Amino acid sequence: MNEDTASRLKDILNQGLDWEYIVESSTVHCISPLLYWNLRSVEGKDVPENVIKQLGKKYLETVGKNMVFYYELGRVLRVLKDAGIHVICLKGIFLAEIIYKNIGLRPFNDIDLLIRNEDLQKVQEKLSQLMYRPSDVFPTEWHMPKWINLCEDQQIGLENPKKKIMLEVHWHIHPRSSLFRVDINIFWENAQPTTIAQYETLVFAPEDLLQHLCLHLHKHTLDSLQLRWCCDIAEVIKHYKKINWKYLIRSSRTYRTEKPVVRGLYFVKNYLKVPVPAQVLHALDPTMSSNPFDYISKMPVRNAKKISQDLVHIDER
Repeated sequence: MNEDTASRLKDILNQGLDWEYIVESSTVHCISPLLYWNLRSVEGKDVPENVIKQLGKKYLETVGKNMVFYYELGRVLRVLKDAGIHVICLKGIFLAEIIYKNIGLRPFNDIDLLIRNEDLQKVQEKLSQLMYRPSDVFPTEWHMPKWINLCEDQQIGLENPKKKIMLEVHWHIHPRSSLFRVDINIFWENAQPTTIAQYETLVFAPEDLLQHLCLHLHKHTLDSLQLRWCCDIAEVIKHYKKINWKYLIRSSRTYRTEKPVVRGLYFVKNYLKVPVPAQVLHALDPTMSSNPFDYISKMPVRNAKKISQDLVHIDER
């Protein structure tokens, strides 16, 4: 947090707060570790000891769980690299280490990897050496080419039953039925090298990463919106500092992703105070209405199902 945010937080902490609701809400939104980390850094805070203990426990649980994930990621990346297979690390497994710089601050439940569709069979063969098996019925080698072309979600789940770890292996970032038209080959061309779990791998370029995160947020807006995903977008913008906004606007128009991108950027600008240029939002959607986001922000977490139902009607209108 910057000084201004820390000062505002101190003022809020001096008010009578519903801590039971706050803890419950942070759990729903998967930001308990992040909340704990920031609350404990503010001097002169008035936070009940039992609340800090509850949040601290969730933080330590996240650290422990994510350490297991990163150890396993190292094994996976090593095997795939030895086989000459290029991999892009997606979402939580990338964000926690590279963007948040503390693997305990960003919870995630599986390891998301992007590969090229032509490498899928080879990936399955190599990961089977690490005891990963398809979580669903999987086609035979003879059926594989047709199955890849017909698979709606363009991803498969591989599970290690003994370790209870799930890998989500993607070869695109949106379903076939989607109205979006992202050219995944361009995302591959723009990909940048990095090191995760002490192994060299690839990650999306900042502008492509923002599109992916906004698409993910858009996908879940109507069923299980989580502040975790909004924090991801905010932290990516703050981490990279210099975003090529012109490229992002042009790319979003080309791929028809203006709506999810402007929604994600609007949210972090207005609610998380991230410096997104106003002209970027206007260029993406000059007629955008803020009502859906204002509506979400004012609803209690306990009414999550009602939010989903009402938002469906809003979008239909």
